[in-house]
Amino acid sequence: MSQKNLQALQRALAEQQVQGFLVPRCDEYQNEYVPAADERLAWLTGFDGSAGLAALAHARTALFVDGRYTLQAQQQIGDQPIEQQSLAATDIAHWLCDALKPGDTLGFDPRLHTEPGLAPLKQRLSEQGVELRALDTNPIDQIWPDRPAAPSNMALPHPKIFTGEDSQSKRQRIAEELKQKQQHALWLANPEVCAWLFNIRGSDIPHLPVALSMGFLYQDGSATLYLAADANSEALQKHLGSEIEVVHDKDSLFSAAERQHVQSVWADPQLTNCWTLQQLRARDIQVQRSRDPITAAKARKNATELEGSRAAHVRDGAALCEFLAALPEAVTQQSFGEIEAVQLLRSKREQREGFTDDSFDSISGYRGNGAIVHYRVTPESSLPMSAEGIYLIDSGGQYPDGTTDVTRTVALGAPSQSARDHFTRVLKGHIAIATLKFPTGTCGEQIDAFARKPLWDAGLDYAHGTGHGVGSFLSVHEGPQRIGKVTTNVALEAGMIVSNEPGFYLTDEYGIRIENLIFVKERDGFPGFLEFEDLTLAPIDRQLINADLLSDAELQWLNDYHEKVHTTLANHVDEHTRAWLAEATAPITQE
Repeated sequence: MSQKNLQALQRALAEQQVQGFLVPRCDEYQNEYVPAADERLAWLTGFDGSAGLAALAHARTALFVDGRYTLQAQQQIGDQPIEQQSLAATDIAHWLCDALKPGDTLGFDPRLHTEPGLAPLKQRLSEQGVELRALDTNPIDQIWPDRPAAPSNMALPHPKIFTGEDSQSKRQRIAEELKQKQQHALWLANPEVCAWLFNIRGSDIPHLPVALSMGFLYQDGSATLYLAADANSEALQKHLGSEIEVVHDKDSLFSAAERQHVQSVWADPQLTNCWTLQQLRARDIQVQRSRDPITAAKARKNATELEGSRAAHVRDGAALCEFLAALPEAVTQQSFGEIEAVQLLRSKREQREGFTDDSFDSISGYRGNGAIVHYRVTPESSLPMSAEGIYLIDSGGQYPDGTTDVTRTVALGAPSQSARDHFTRVLKGHIAIATLKFPTGTCGEQIDAFARKPLWDAGLDYAHGTGHGVGSFLSVHEGPQRIGKVTTNVALEAGMIVSNEPGFYLTDEYGIRIENLIFVKERDGFPGFLEFEDLTLAPIDRQLINADLLSDAELQWLNDYHEKVHTTLANHVDEHTRAWLAEATAPITQE
């Protein structure tokens, strides 16, 4: 990125008579993955990670990122005059209060922020005499000369054979909750809740199979849905039925709510942007702030969705195994590197029935690049690979019956004793989560330490969560459930899919992560207790395991898991991979 972009934005801010501006990495739907038209942070700074924020104040600029992106941000900022800071509300507020003076104004785009997200900053700036002002237009949009057009691809019906429940049933179910809350309407804040509620999918956002949409659900189960004009079709209208009014202008959403005599709206403050709340207040519509009920309903997968996820993981596991089996020979080729590995894995997935896209940009990290937690390989950064060192591949696929996400760390040559020790401690944490039995009502933050204890015992840790929710042919990062240090107060419930991915990262040397998707189920014979079941099917590299560090129970889990992988996948892979799979899943004994 050129410093000209920073300078152009600073001039645009001066024209709007504000002394600072916030540039988050999101769109008006608060999506994690955003269309190219909303990649404002990347355009401005060069940083293209999935979480971050830039702040400008007078002549200073800072980029705030979390621990996953520290190294990536350093590389992508380059020699630009941008300070790198921690993505924490207190750090952002401290930097802005230092950079701005009493009487200054900090501008923001109300479509890109939520009120809870801005609240701590607003309070701190107010104490400093700095005004926080919503701008009518985003200044970046005015100065970005070749900004891509907003996507408007066709929305498609997602059939009941995949969803297990029709839209009318879902709408009536959620409408009952509206009545109980005595709210006239529910604000449908983003494409994911719309995709689940109306059983529709699309291709507007990379890796997230949704159509850009928002809307209102009313007490009688009817709804108003915003879609771009090009997203609509006769087939979609037939699928939606007469109870769903489709509009193609966002302002028409609020006019429709007025026609429905909506006086109160249930809106999730974490999902709803400031601009939407402005529109509701301007029409004297009361807002009931509470967690969106669809988010929780979507997280609890029904029997059809779980069965679909199992089937998708068989096909995806077979593709990953064919990739892993081909890797040892591939790395002996002079032209093979991190980016070619991504292409090889993609080609294996493309051969599987139903594959539509990667579920995220694959993290393909060889040696030191593997230590960059969310490293994204480019032609410029791609390291050539050889038959030595450690390689980490974190990838996933989108299939109509399920979304996958899996990480495997493999030794391409004889690993060091310290690497085996680190890997085995990560494996012990992985097994601790996989085998955990816990009472109903337990939250992810209450079990996170089980994954970290083997590392903590050695004075080690990792700077990311242990697990995130995963959707059903939706987002690979789905809430509200997660496993991590951060408090969520969200209990894990039967049907929820979550990742299990402890790791360890040695800067400039290697990254280690073992990730399976697991789902929560009721524990047989123990009423009131839950447990996990694995969905992911792929061998865990035996070369990297120090069996002497494993207990008998941990070793039994590993051998049982590998037997399941072999039994399930052997007839779904090619002959070469079948032989490799038998060796890769052979039982391990204590050394």
